Amino acid sequence: MACQNHPNAPTAATCKSCGVELCGMCTKFLDSGEYCEKCAVVAEADAYMKSRSREMEYREAEAAHASIGETSAEKESIAKAKDQDKLYIWGGVGTAMVMLCVALGLYAFPNLLTDGETLAQQDLLMDREQCRLVFLDIGYSLARGEMPDPSMRCEGSNTPNIINRSGNTIRVSHPNPAQFGLLELYVTNQSYEVVMVNASQS
Repeated sequence: MACQNHPNAPTAATCKSCGVELCGMCTKFLDSGEYCEKCAVVAEADAYMKSRSREMEYREAEAAHASIGETSAEKESIAKAKDQDKLYIWGGVGTAMVMLCVALGLYAFPNLLTDGETLAQQDLLMDREQCRLVFLDIGYSLARGEMPDPSMRCEGSNTPNIINRSGNTIRVSHPNPAQFGLLELYVTNQSYEVVMVNASQS
């Protein structure tokens, strides 16, 4: 299985809540298990509520134990403390509900807070990485002394890859690296490592 957000990345964990496959970058590691980003928010809110509830129960138990033989003034003070604890609990409930609503909103609209330019840049980087993996496979084929299959092309590219021979060196280049914001994207039989040349490197 592959990561839901990064199809070319291997699965490192499965979200304990929704069961989505995740890579190491997408996994949120909590004390209660591994979660995706959205479910992690809900899990943290739930853990916070349980913690506050246990604290309140402990304080109430202490107050009940200490109330034996107390004066009316002490009992009044304890009552005020209980009211304050309840206020904190309800405040925590309100905070948890807000966090839950935010998490559900992000789940329904994952790109809600991301501007168009950032989304375009993310898509470009993801397409570039997917193409790099294709050329990495081509590099492995060349290293084994095999010519790459013509079908081994980057997604969205209808033009065959460019194959050049110079002595014993075979170089396979992408026909249009500019679509990934690159000047060059190639691999040779001398090394399976993919070479990507940015405009800033020229």
